[in-house]
Amino acid sequence: MKRSMIIILSLLFCVGLVIYPAIAADNAATCKALVEKVKASGGHNHPEYYTGKHGFMNEADIVGQGTPKKGLYVMSWLVLDPPLKLGAGGGVASMPKDLYKDYFGIAELDVTKSSQNFPYAGLKSKKPNSEGKDMYWTPINFLDLVDAKQGNLFNSGGQFDWAEWGGVDQADEYLFCIVQWDKAGEISVKVGSDDPEMTWVNGVKVVEGLADRDYTPDQDAGKFTVKAGAWNAILVEVGENGGEWGFTMRLEPPPNDHTLDTGSLTAVDSGGKVSVTWGAVKSSY
Repeated sequence: MKRSMIIILSLLFCVGLVIYPAIAADNAATCKALVEKVKASGGHNHPEYYTGKHGFMNEADIVGQGTPKKGLYVMSWLVLDPPLKLGAGGGVASMPKDLYKDYFGIAELDVTKSSQNFPYAGLKSKKPNSEGKDMYWTPINFLDLVDAKQGNLFNSGGQFDWAEWGGVDQADEYLFCIVQWDKAGEISVKVGSDDPEMTWVNGVKVVEGLADRDYTPDQDAGKFTVKAGAWNAILVEVGENGGEWGFTMRLEPPPNDHTLDTGSLTAVDSGGKVSVTWGAVKSSY
């Protein structure tokens, strides 16, 4: 008996295919859920570090050195908790090293290039820091931390010095968030830090300040261009040599949307090129 096999291969051609993920907004419910994810993963449990009472951008003028303007400074971040304690070689000396790749297996430059590389709440470092502690990506809001008496914002020292950071010498910290603008255009970013900082947006280094220095607002300035409705990933590294440790970021114009919930982010953007998706292969005998 003859046996015949028919193979049917279907191809679906899609022009300019874009898949937009469903992303939870950066609000009280979302961020409390993210804190629970960190707890479930075995990381630190600091529910008071993100109450949702304060917004992603500062919603009121903050009294202190520099007096930041309303609605321009980023208050909400995913951060490493505890920070990356080096034992030696912090501050400017740590900047040429790709510490993120060393501890998480992804190059700093690649973290914001693809959603597959984004950190998420509860993500644990591949190895402990120099004090033998595992590091977890954890949501925080600087103003919530002030309410929880976990540090001061723009105090006499001129920066935010979170209790988890404060008193730590020879250390390093990473911060991450994603933001979106309704209109395409050029965005101004200004960073202040103690000590050095480097900032990447969508896989490009947009600003850096390589000095062991005291904090002042908006020390380093840069620009980046955004597409309307597209998500933009921001990664910041802040080094610490000794003494006070602080950081702020100002975005102008401020973003229209934002989130720290990156765990299920799987956006695909073809960049306007023709995309080919595979169909089904069916055989019959």
